[in-house]
Amino acid sequence: VQSSITTIDWWHEALGTEQFEHSGLLNTYLLQPKLVYGISQKLNLAFNVNFGLRQMHWNVSDESIHHRDETTLSNFRNAIGSILGDSKIIVRYLINEAGSELGKRFYLGTGLVIPGSSVLTSDPFFLDGELFKSHRHFSLSSGAYKGIIEGQLFVKRNINPVFLGGFIIVEHPFSKSKYGYLPSTMGTISLSASFMRYDQLMSSYDIGIMLAYSSMAKWNDISEPNSESFAISPSIGYLFNTNFGAVSINIQKPLMIFGAFVDNEGDIDQQSNVWQISLALRLKSQIKEK
Repeated sequence: VQSSITTIDWWHEALGTEQFEHSGLLNTYLLQPKLVYGISQKLNLAFNVNFGLRQMHWNVSDESIHHRDETTLSNFRNAIGSILGDSKIIVRYLINEAGSELGKRFYLGTGLVIPGSSVLTSDPFFLDGELFKSHRHFSLSSGAYKGIIEGQLFVKRNINPVFLGGFIIVEHPFSKSKYGYLPSTMGTISLSASFMRYDQLMSSYDIGIMLAYSSMAKWNDISEPNSESFAISPSIGYLFNTNFGAVSINIQKPLMIFGAFVDNEGDIDQQSNVWQISLALRLKSQIKEK
């Protein structure tokens, strides 16, 4: 089970007829239970689902058609409210498995992203030239089915860093959502290292860096502003073991190289400050070998 909190402190300049600066906090709270089933010694099946909400705090006293205090739990003119985000089903093949011994652990996987029910139902940018109306920019799901390809390689050693490795994941939409949205193709490369402390908790310090690229998304075949992006996210974490499983705490600081963390209506002056903290619990298996 993993939970995470992401906060985006954002600002952008005056927009259209709203001749005042816009600013706010967009917070995302997620709970991500995950199940892994071993089909064979080489093949396993993983399933996870996102539950949560996104919450906008509007920091300006002026009213805006673009932003307001609201969450993804409620419906809006162009949004369906729900706690259900995307789900993923992934089949992984273990090419090299060292288990608890020293050596390499390498697998390849493929799977499917199943869209959740928290979605936008129309273009919040009014790209077809329609008159601007009150709208929402955010949801938990893109509303589109996607394919997944991934690979992971980790090496366990008897000196620090004990674990070295990383993963590559690509998610590509099969088609537009039923509301006309074609989400970005997303590619992620993550590298990490774990330094054991060899204490009673068998704890470790973890450092990492993640590179994330998103291609241009489209509403009704029209490019979505600022949707193409590239971000670098350094991270630091701490893991310790308990009687019921392993607990890890991780802090990430995403840095946007180009693109935007928060959607807006065009190429305008903007700023954002993003932090993410996650807490994960990996329960010990209760299945005993015969």
